[in-house]
Amino acid sequence: MKKKIVIITIFILILITLSLYYTYATDVSMDNTTGEVDLTYNIDIKDTSGRSITVKAGSTKTFDIFITNNNGGTINYGLAYSPTKEDGITIAQVNTSKNKVSELIENNTTHQISLIIINNTSNDVTYSIIPITGYEKGGDLIVPDGYTLITDIYGYPIDKSGANFPKLTNGLIPVVYDETKSSWVKADITSSTSTYGWYDYNNKKWANAVLVTNTNRSTYQSASNGTEIPEEEILAYYVWIPRYKYKVWNITKTYGTDSYNARTTGIDIIFERGTNSTGTITCNDYSFAAPTADTPNQTCSGTNNEYYTHPAFTFGDTEVEGIWVGKFELSSSNPTAEYGGGTSTTLTVRIKPSINSWRNNPVSYYSAVIQNMQASSNEYGLTTDKTKADSHMLKNMEWGAVAYFTNSNYGRCSGGTCTEVAINSYNSYKTGCGPQSAGSTSSGSTCNAYATELGQTASTTGNVYGIYDMSGGAWEYVMGNSSSGSGSYTYSAGSAGSNFTYSAETAKYLDTYAYGDSYTDPKAYNRARLGDATGENVLSTGGSGGWYNDYAYFVGLSRPWFIRGGYYNVGSYAGVFGFYGNLGAAISDYSSRACLIPLQ
Repeated sequence: MKKKIVIITIFILILITLSLYYTYATDVSMDNTTGEVDLTYNIDIKDTSGRSITVKAGSTKTFDIFITNNNGGTINYGLAYSPTKEDGITIAQVNTSKNKVSELIENNTTHQISLIIINNTSNDVTYSIIPITGYEKGGDLIVPDGYTLITDIYGYPIDKSGANFPKLTNGLIPVVYDETKSSWVKADITSSTSTYGWYDYNNKKWANAVLVTNTNRSTYQSASNGTEIPEEEILAYYVWIPRYKYKVWNITKTYGTDSYNARTTGIDIIFERGTNSTGTITCNDYSFAAPTADTPNQTCSGTNNEYYTHPAFTFGDTEVEGIWVGKFELSSSNPTAEYGGGTSTTLTVRIKPSINSWRNNPVSYYSAVIQNMQASSNEYGLTTDKTKADSHMLKNMEWGAVAYFTNSNYGRCSGGTCTEVAINSYNSYKTGCGPQSAGSTSSGSTCNAYATELGQTASTTGNVYGIYDMSGGAWEYVMGNSSSGSGSYTYSAGSAGSNFTYSAETAKYLDTYAYGDSYTDPKAYNRARLGDATGENVLSTGGSGGWYNDYAYFVGLSRPWFIRGGYYNVGSYAGVFGFYGNLGAAISDYSSRACLIPLQ
């Protein structure tokens, strides 16, 4: 009888345990950040098989797990793996993780945990990872048989700046420049100090990644660190701009204002963790057109010397951890054609050095071909799901994010002194070229290529890891447009072929500005937005009053579309902070630039 009572008691305890185990089930999605495969799943804790993650021999895989508690009440959770790991395997939480691998989670709250699996064995390994829970409001975690709770913390010896870890969406392969081979090789994503260390923002080494042809994509994705990726197999280069806030120096956009010498000593930038917005300045933008001419774009709370989370890291209604920006001006799949591709939507995009930039296309065509990089069966390996990643034409605000990052200690400033990005002065529109000689702004027939000593002076970092062609080369259309009239809700002003249909869905692809009929006076600059590197950066009225003597013509009635950077023949007026306006039509010295944003 006593034995029977014990058995019944054990059975009841098991039922209670299972009830607790399932009552506080969590919904989990996994997002692989290596770009090797798509590891985005929605799973429930009742799925005791978990999700299998395979790591090839000698490889490393990092990924994020998003845990959401939708089941009423605060619970304790953890993550566990199976089978037992062998020697040479590391399964741990990454020290840059937004949340802990095991902690309390409130109802209707989502936690993000970054994990890493390092396989230093000679065999491929596969592990199942599942979420586990405990009792309500705490208690021991209930670890199923055969599983081991993840408790180790892996400290990335990479980049001590605090920048967000670059998110690699499908197709992207991390690369680093090998000086000995004069070529790009696969990077070590776990280190900044190893031979092939990926990035180090404190030392102006921005993270780079590439898209490659279908032929050997899987080979490079699984290749060991240091594997060369030949130039002929690379379709596009990108550079990671991590999420940050910056100290504002001219909140009223009053020309000549610089509260802390941001131009000469460097813009004060602080990286933000994950998608947190820690800036104290807030701005309200109107949804469509201003009711009257020259009404300011926005009203902002706060004062100079406070911080503002840069708005380029808000894409529509989504906060993002960073953006991938095309390393070079846009080029096409037929760069030897007239204008490097000319007026066309049938050619495909390239982002490569030392080839003709793609010019003479209207704004709408550039927008279309860059978005088509995610078309069905695309050649880049990018996901076709726009909720996971988004390829689009660079917006005016995204240009501003790069410009501000450039004029900081992470770019062209050091020890309280900043230097201007040199001009791409090659007179035949080749990407990635530098000036004709040190300090020169004159155009000429020599292309000092991007990896040469002179070529690197035209980079946003002053080295091979920055972004090129943002001064000179060709003018670049960006997605920034002035209203077509006082009180108008139309932003499709311009020449045939340049129309852009503005709606709630397409709004995230366009930065909008109030109507005005002046271009180089205080009323014009007051129509700017904080962060777009226009109105904040004007030292004096007139067409060349921008930082570093760059062009400073605002958009308006007759020139509604922003163009940035200048082209090779405008000399000292070209620059990262240069801005002008035009009709949006196909023009022979106008190109554009791509942006790619991971969303999951």
